[in-house]
Amino acid sequence: MFGIFWDCDGTIMDTERLYAYAWQAHLEKYNFFISDEEIRQFVGVDDRIVHSFYAEQVNLENFETTMQALGKIIETSLNEKIIYEDAKILLNELTNKQVLQACVSASPYKLLLKKLKEVDIEDDFKYIIGGDMVSRNKPYPDIYNKAISELGTYKNIIIEDSPTGISSGKASDSFVLAIDRGMFSKDDLSQADMIVEKLNLETVESIFQSL
Repeated sequence: MFGIFWDCDGTIMDTERLYAYAWQAHLEKYNFFISDEEIRQFVGVDDRIVHSFYAEQVNLENFETTMQALGKIIETSLNEKIIYEDAKILLNELTNKQVLQACVSASPYKLLLKKLKEVDIEDDFKYIIGGDMVSRNKPYPDIYNKAISELGTYKNIIIEDSPTGISSGKASDSFVLAIDRGMFSKDDLSQADMIVEKLNLETVESIFQSL
């Protein structure tokens, strides 16, 4: 049985820059300023790790309160144009073909679900899992292992856009398809089994045939 496992931020939605902006805006409240380059190192990383890192430098509130604040910043900036067109088309095509799909994100579940509902794609997924639903988030394989177990699939493609997510996917012994959205270099994405600049059904079907 085939399964497609989607990362969300940067893969389905152009939200990684928004995520960076949310952290920048929140930390500015503490008169602590970070560059785009600095926050990029945390793309795809468990929010608990990011929070712990900056909590050592400024007097941040607890993790839950900080996530609520970041969520509000992100929510005010979300709109229907934030979804990548190639991802939207492929999601729809796979749904029509009744391919089982899951959304697997390092983001907290409630925020993830809100983002998916905002662009009306939550029903494309048989299973949705956020980083707060496992004890070890990406780059560990736990989150993908859990999603694969929930779908019960044995031929799996993981679609990711970041080195952290790719590491997580590869550690789950799955085929990892990296989508180059321009956030990282080809070298950064080189651990993936395949790198593409646009998602399409033909590529996915050819990969399934080779598995």
